[in-house]
Amino acid sequence: MAIRTQKRRPREPFPAPPTPGIYKKIAYSFVALTIIIVFAALWFSSVRATVTVTVTREPTDVKTEVVVADTPAQGELAGRVVQGVFEKVMEHDATHGSGRSVLGTSTGKVRIFNNRSSDQPLVATTRLLTADERLYRIVEGVTVPAKGFVEVEAYSDEEGAKFDFSKKATFTIPGLSDVMQEYVYAESVTPFTGGEEIVRFVTNEDIQTAYDELEAAVLKEAKESLNAEAQDARFSDSTYIVEILEKNTSVSVGDEAESFLSSMKVTVTGVYYSKMDMEALVREGVKERVPEGREIVAQGPIKMTFSVKDINVASEEAELEVNAEVLTKATSADTLVAKDRITGLSIDEAEDKVEQMSGVEQASIHVRPNWVRRLPTLQDHIALKVK
Repeated sequence: MAIRTQKRRPREPFPAPPTPGIYKKIAYSFVALTIIIVFAALWFSSVRATVTVTVTREPTDVKTEVVVADTPAQGELAGRVVQGVFEKVMEHDATHGSGRSVLGTSTGKVRIFNNRSSDQPLVATTRLLTADERLYRIVEGVTVPAKGFVEVEAYSDEEGAKFDFSKKATFTIPGLSDVMQEYVYAESVTPFTGGEEIVRFVTNEDIQTAYDELEAAVLKEAKESLNAEAQDARFSDSTYIVEILEKNTSVSVGDEAESFLSSMKVTVTGVYYSKMDMEALVREGVKERVPEGREIVAQGPIKMTFSVKDINVASEEAELEVNAEVLTKATSADTLVAKDRITGLSIDEAEDKVEQMSGVEQASIHVRPNWVRRLPTLQDHIALKVK
């Protein structure tokens, strides 16, 4: 029996151990990466941005009180306080409502010419005829002097709108012979009206318009009267407080009328003062009443309206509540600029974005270091300033 022998495989050699230089490279790479990360962290933490905004100026209503007195105390305004009671009656046309047509006789005035060498008598109701055959008659008999003329009232022979006109018209006198008509004729002097009239129904708008017109008229007269009484060169401006005591009309809503009367009785108080002094006092008074987070912009005149809180005519003192419209601006940009919308943006993009935000008129952004052209990604690295 034969004995089989097994061939042994040759043993593979062990890999060579790494050289010490590889460990050095790995160590150096790790150190370099760490340094880069540290520098990047330092760079990101060192970038700062300052956003400077010009905020919009907005009108703000603020109330304050001012005392005007002939003999002012400390904190009061020198001035005059004059009061009077005024009454007035006016006539108004009813024009706003619907109406109905009323036919009547059209009337006007004519001038009759006589180019003959002798006088021409004409009796009352002598006919006058227009070129389109509208017939009118003179009111009374007249004698037209030779080479002269007379003026006389005339009326339409029938009722109706077609007899009304406003442009100049020429008339023949059909009662005269054809030859005489060439020498004796008439021309209109005034428009002819009354052939048709619209009688309207009085509306609430008619009455309100009448009261507005009447109040303006009575106030105009009151100002003239009070100004004459309070004349003082020291006081360049004035305000007037109107209290309506009575007002009435001769008609009611729905009445049929072409025109109507209105009457009004008012008390008018004139308060006279120096405009410059008033503005200075009001500006000082509204400082503490400006809404939180805003401040007054010291430019331009103040718009003011007044209402009376108390008046003493005998001592010429008036306590006024002043509603002042002043220009204000925000004192801080924190409520205007949303930092989260601009972090990480380029400077140009961020400026455009900020200028689109409500309350911002203009924006400029400065980033440190100067060579960085983008804003930091951290909101607390962005500072806001109001210009």
